[in-house]
Formats: sequence, C-alpha cells, structure tokens
Amino acid sequence: MQKILLADDERDVRTLLQGELESAGYRVTAVASGADAVIAAADGGYDLYLLDMMMPGLNGVQTIQVLRKITPRVPILGLTGYTGQGYMAQASAYNVTCLAKPIDINDLLGEIKLKLANAARVAATPATPTATGSRFGRAG
Repeated sequence: MQKILLADDERDVRTLLQGELESAGYRVTAVASGADAVIAAADGGYDLYLLDMMMPGLNGVQTIQVLRKITPRVPILGLTGYTGQGYMAQASAYNVTCLAKPIDINDLLGEIKLKLANAARVAATPATPTATGSRFGRAG
C-alpha cells in the first residue's frame, strides 16, 4: 500500500482529505504544519507528499525546499486556495504541481496516480553509463 504524507494546517481539510485518500487505498499520515511534515519525512518511507501551500511557520514552498534536500525523488503535490499569490509558480520551480482549492477529489486522485506512476517509471529506468565509459563506474 502506498504511503502519502499530508500536511495541512486546517483540521477539517486534513480530516476530509485523509479519509478520502484512505478510502482510495492509500496509507496516510496527516500533520498540521510544514515543520511536522519535515520531521515525518525524515523518518522516510513515503511515496508522495501532499502539502498545503499556505501554512504558518514553514509555508509550502519552504517545506518543499527542505523536503527536496532530504528526499529529492519523492513526488510532491501542492494545494492552495491562494492562486493569485504566486505559489503555483514557485512550486513549479521545484517540479511540484500545485492545485487550486477547493479541488474535486477525483481530480486530486488522478493527479496522485499520475505523480506516483511517473515516480515508478523513473525508479525503473536503468542507470546510464557514467562519464568514465563503464556502466559500473570504473574506467574500462
């Protein structure tokens, strides 16, 4: 079962999303802040991060910056109700898709499936030869 880390400071949104994602077959850890998301991510094992972009303390972009350093290959989806404040553009700089709230749950589930499928495809891609000419990393 794939694991999603959900960070949203609004309890009602967090509870609703967690329930919907669990109903769709995902294991979900829900936290209320960007700092809590970073702590949870450091423990590892998540397949996707779902982040509110406007949180107190570490906002979504700041949380993304830290998550990219500690787990660079885990896909991230952002959610925001503040589409006019540049969060979508800032998120895209980190290869993060940012979706507008309120979001239809089926649209969200579709985006999650897409991100997870892309991550699986990247993980399954065989390593390319290194600059030394050997696929094992040593000169021939």
